[in-house]
Amino acid sequence: MRKFFFFSLFFILFFFFAVASQAIVSVKLQELRFGILRDQLMNYQLSSQTLRERLKQMFLSKDDYMSEVKVNILESGIMNSETEGLDIKMATLDRFGLYVINSVRFLNFKPALELEEQQNTIIRLQFAFYMERTRKYPIASKKYQELEDSITSSLSDEMAFTLLHHGYCLVMMGEREKAFVKLTKTIDLFPGSHYAENASLLISFLEEGEKKKEELKNKKKSPEELAYSLFQSGDYEETLKTLENIPILTKDQSYVKARAMEELGKTSNAVKEYIQLVKQKDNKEVAIRANRRLLLIGNFYQENKSLVAFSKEEANKLGDTKAAENIEEGKSLVLKPVIIEKVLKAETPTNLSAEETKELNQIKENIRESLEDSKGETTKLALVVSEEKIPIVPENLPDPITKKAPETENLVVKKPVSKTPSKLKVKLRDGREVVCDEVKIEGNLATLQLGSFGLNLPYDLVVSVKISGEQGQIKLVTGSGEKREAGQWIQNGNGDWTKPKSTEEPVVRAEVKSFRL
Repeated sequence: MRKFFFFSLFFILFFFFAVASQAIVSVKLQELRFGILRDQLMNYQLSSQTLRERLKQMFLSKDDYMSEVKVNILESGIMNSETEGLDIKMATLDRFGLYVINSVRFLNFKPALELEEQQNTIIRLQFAFYMERTRKYPIASKKYQELEDSITSSLSDEMAFTLLHHGYCLVMMGEREKAFVKLTKTIDLFPGSHYAENASLLISFLEEGEKKKEELKNKKKSPEELAYSLFQSGDYEETLKTLENIPILTKDQSYVKARAMEELGKTSNAVKEYIQLVKQKDNKEVAIRANRRLLLIGNFYQENKSLVAFSKEEANKLGDTKAAENIEEGKSLVLKPVIIEKVLKAETPTNLSAEETKELNQIKENIRESLEDSKGETTKLALVVSEEKIPIVPENLPDPITKKAPETENLVVKKPVSKTPSKLKVKLRDGREVVCDEVKIEGNLATLQLGSFGLNLPYDLVVSVKISGEQGQIKLVTGSGEKREAGQWIQNGNGDWTKPKSTEEPVVRAEVKSFRL
């Protein structure tokens, strides 16, 4: 009887450890896959790079339109791809393994492993960053604060990103004291990191701006000098208040006023000011700068074909056609937001807690409110365009109807054929397509190059590369310099590249360095 008892106990323990080992391995594999996909989606290093460029543009080179276009392209690729691969489905065995792992972590005084909670955190981060990109700073700030309160790991990338970008949003809202707290906390918790570097850079810009502002006030400088200094330091509310005290504004001061209004989200008011500056003949330099702002607004911030058509025509008159071409070229690389469509279409899962369900519904409501605000601003902009007597271009042009000419004998009409230059059409895993000149591969990053601009994306997002326009062959270049040609290249499940319906051996993923025409 005793032998049977010990044998049974041994068998139960053996079975328990076997199942526990299998469950732990399964959970660890899920954690590894989730971590890799999360890093590819979030691209924290790139987000810091774009924020640094945004800060330099904001404080040092406000009228560098090329830099602004590049930042818009880069930002559109961050936290802006399909998160289907991040959907964690925990089976009973996985939950058992997670329970075992967290029990051991608890005994070792380590925080619990929370895979499902991290998944929800990523969706909230995507939403907050989208609100930041579209200048909805109050909504972004609120969401970043909620994230800061809910993220359990105080030393995670998610916490660092949240603190840094929350500080930036607070700066843009004029709440600089609160911003200093967030930025200082970023430096203290993540010393030596790219997060701390950006936080230090932003603090240094703010301190320099405050120093200059105090010097000007103490020296009792003119409102004109003070307004320009406030604008350079990013204090746009104070800039407008100071300019209100100047009876008659010069063309340069009117431009500064319009830029301040634009940065504060008063786009339609800024556009009205820009149009007047473009039409005036006294200061050509200001007219060019104002027209470039119209091109940027019409292409990136408040898309309006009438405004774009007007500003392109004015660019021709002003001899600034290259800027119009560059901005239009950059626009073609900007990716549409995935998070908006994903969240609005997603049905609320039944397995969420009441608090999580409430938060998801709140995000949906915030998105709807943001879209309504955008529609309102779009309506105001359309009204300004109409008031300024700019020719209206329909936003959705119908396909032209061609009438068949009557047949005539012995009459041959040769029509000139306009040849569209061949480009590469890159299809992404979430269904979006991007046209570019070349695709460069470096590690886990794919750079889609078009003229002077490049869009950085996770390599795994690229599904296929084919020809757009005239027929031709795409050259796949390997690390050894070998070039292989095909009309289309497709990335298979292993990440290797193959030709459609080809029996040839695929090109190994790690060997691919670029695709070009």
